[in-house]
Amino acid sequence: MEIMKNKKRKARGKPSVSDNMTAAKDVHGNHSTDHKGRFGKQWLIFRVPEHIRKVDEKAYNPRVVSIGPFHRNRPELRAMEPQKLRLYKRLMKQIGDENHEASLQTAIKELEVRARTCYSEEFNHISRDEFIQMMVLDGCFIVELMRLYHKSNQHGEYVEEPIFATRWMLPNITRDLLMLENQLPFFVLQEIYKLTTFREEENSLNKLALLFFEPLGPQKGEYSEIKLQDQGEHHHLLCLFHSSFVPSDYHPRRSRRARWNRHDNFPGKFWLQEVRILRRSGVKFKRNPGSLLNIEFENRELRIPTLFVDDCTGPLLRNLVAYEQCNVFAAPYFTCYAIFLNSIIDVPEDIEILQEAGIIVQSEAVDEEVVNLVNSLTKELVFDLHDMNDCYIAKQIEDINGFCRSWTSKCIYQLSRIDFVSLGLSFLPSFK
Repeated sequence: MEIMKNKKRKARGKPSVSDNMTAAKDVHGNHSTDHKGRFGKQWLIFRVPEHIRKVDEKAYNPRVVSIGPFHRNRPELRAMEPQKLRLYKRLMKQIGDENHEASLQTAIKELEVRARTCYSEEFNHISRDEFIQMMVLDGCFIVELMRLYHKSNQHGEYVEEPIFATRWMLPNITRDLLMLENQLPFFVLQEIYKLTTFREEENSLNKLALLFFEPLGPQKGEYSEIKLQDQGEHHHLLCLFHSSFVPSDYHPRRSRRARWNRHDNFPGKFWLQEVRILRRSGVKFKRNPGSLLNIEFENRELRIPTLFVDDCTGPLLRNLVAYEQCNVFAAPYFTCYAIFLNSIIDVPEDIEILQEAGIIVQSEAVDEEVVNLVNSLTKELVFDLHDMNDCYIAKQIEDINGFCRSWTSKCIYQLSRIDFVSLGLSFLPSFK
C-alpha cells in the first residue's frame, strides 16, 4: 500500500505526505467516463465518508430540501414537502391526462430496482411503493422547477410560484441540489423529463440543468454554448455540474512511470511555493478569463481563473471533491485544484496578492477566513501526491518549479531581498 511506502520513506529520512492528506495508490489509470464493462456493479450516489464529513459537517447537509433517501424525513426539511407536492400537481395539471400520469408511475416503477442499486446503502426500511413515490415526487419537483426557472430567467416571463417570490429560497434549493448525498439517478430525471414533454422543446435536460446551476458557479459567469450543448450521460446532477468544468484540451498521461519525488519536486508544503515567494522569485500573477480549472503558465506568467468566494463556495467545492473521492472513475480535477490552491495559499498576504490580480474575489469573508477555507479543502483526502498521471496541471507545476530553479529566478529572488531605500540612505553623507 502507498501509505506503507510513505512510512518507509520517512524512516529513511525523506519527508512523507502531510498528515492532513493520505497518499493512496492510483488503481485505475483511466479517466474515461465510459464505465460500462469495467465496473459492473457501481454505486453512483454516496453518503459522504465520516472522516471527510467531520471537517465541515454543514457543507454536506441540505438546508431546505431533501432529495432521495439519505435525508428523507429529516424534521428540519419537512416544510418543503408541500412545495414538492404542489409542483408535482402543477405538472400533472399541465399534462391533463390521468392515463399519462399512470404511465409516469409505471415507468418509474420499472426503474425502481435499478435506482436502488445506485445508492451506497440499501434502505430496506423504505418499501417499494414509498421508494417509487419518493422518486416520482422528487424527480417531478426538480424537472418542473428547472422548467419554471428557464421560463422566468431566459424568457423573462412572470412565474406564479411561491418559490420564486422569495429572495432566499431558490438559491438555497439550488445549493441543496448539488450535494452528493442529495441526488437522484440521472436516468430517473431523464425519464420524467421525456414523459412530461409534449411539445418540441429546444432544450435538453442537460442544458436546462446547467442553466439552472449557472448562478451558483464559482466564477459567477455564463457557460459557453459548447458546454450547454452537452449531450453526455451522467450519474446525477452533481456529476453533470462537475463535467462542465473539465478542461476540453486535457489528455491524461498514461505512463505508469510518471511520478514525482517529494524531496526533489515539492519545494513547498505541497506542489509549489506560496504566492508571496513565487512573486519574489519572478512569477507574475494574472487573471485567466477561461474556465475555473484552466491554469496556465507561460513567460513567467501564472494565469489563474477568478474564484468568487461567498457562502456557497466552500460547500460547493467540498461536494465536488467528495464526489471525486467516492468515485474512482471520476477524474480528480477539483482535488488537484484544491491541492494547487492549498500549495500557493498559506497566509493572508497570499490572498492579498491574488486579490490585486483579480484571481480571488470575496463577498464578505476576510482574508484569514479564505485562507482557512482553502487549507481545509484538502484535509482527510486520499490522493497520491506523487502520481503525475492523476494531476491535470502536472506540466504547469513542473514548468513553474523549473523556472524557480533557474538562474534568472534566483537572481530576481535575491534582488527582492535587498532594501534599496536603506541601502541608498547609507551612502548619503551625514550632516550635522
